[in-house]
Amino acid sequence: MKKTIILTGFAVLILGIAILGVGLAYHHQTAEGVNGSNIPFIPKIAGSSEPYVLTAMFPAVNDSYPVYQTVTPRAASEEVRRLGDLFGLSGEMKSVPSSSTVRLVDDSKYPAAELSYYTNSGAYRYEIPEKVYPYSTDRQPSLPSDEEARMIATKYLLERDLLPDDAYFNDVSIGSQSGSKTLTSYTLYNLTKNVGFVQDLQGVRVYNAGITVTIGENGEVMSVGSSLRELSPEPVRYVKVVTPEEAYQRLIAGDVVMRVLPDGYDEVVVSDISLGYWMEIKTEPQKYVLPVYVFSCATPAGAYRQYVSAVEESEMQYLT
Repeated sequence: MKKTIILTGFAVLILGIAILGVGLAYHHQTAEGVNGSNIPFIPKIAGSSEPYVLTAMFPAVNDSYPVYQTVTPRAASEEVRRLGDLFGLSGEMKSVPSSSTVRLVDDSKYPAAELSYYTNSGAYRYEIPEKVYPYSTDRQPSLPSDEEARMIATKYLLERDLLPDDAYFNDVSIGSQSGSKTLTSYTLYNLTKNVGFVQDLQGVRVYNAGITVTIGENGEVMSVGSSLRELSPEPVRYVKVVTPEEAYQRLIAGDVVMRVLPDGYDEVVVSDISLGYWMEIKTEPQKYVLPVYVFSCATPAGAYRQYVSAVEESEMQYLT
């Protein structure tokens, strides 16, 4: 499994990316019931390279889990045209080799709309940039409720056959915002909402990938991005996994799949531990989708997820 290092400041990293746009958020979540006044004192682990404090129970897991192989993405020209038709786009395709991307920009529309297709993963992102990233405003746009946004996004994807059977609604979050400041006040306007969908593989959550639909004023769909990869339906093999206790030792030793947690905290509270599957970022190729342990971490600056490979080292020789 490829290891990626991502450095951030004190801002929470946000799948579209989306992601992620997509998208993903990349990994920001709310820590419920975790604060300095109600965290029980648990001694830190000796030799830890991070100040982790464990408040979570180690979960029960199986001895082994299936590994899935990705399907080689379709020919870029064919897939861009297919997706372009679904979103009502036309125009000339342009390759961007530095990011393994093929773009289709439709300037005949006002405002212009565009599609990006990622050749290493089969991920895509459709958007109307001027509406996804609007200029500042001095009024609150008329946005749908969270439930209305969920229904709009679901219908939009189903009508275009863009919602896989194993993907499902996850959450609604605020997208872009704009502030209006006077001498005596500051008002923050919510300009868009993001509706997120995630995927399960045999009941196990996939992380670092998903579908995000961005909805703006009067329920208009302004962006759709997916970082999910097409997978062979049957597992290629089963692999033994390390125990949650062993995975925790990997965590405190800094042996993580992707570093999203900034350094410098006196205390990082591990509030939950679960097992999931990991997908690489959409610009990178990936042959196998492997299990990982997911550690939910709370800090004074916010909540993060840290990911640790769950596969025993002896099993990796079969996955090269």
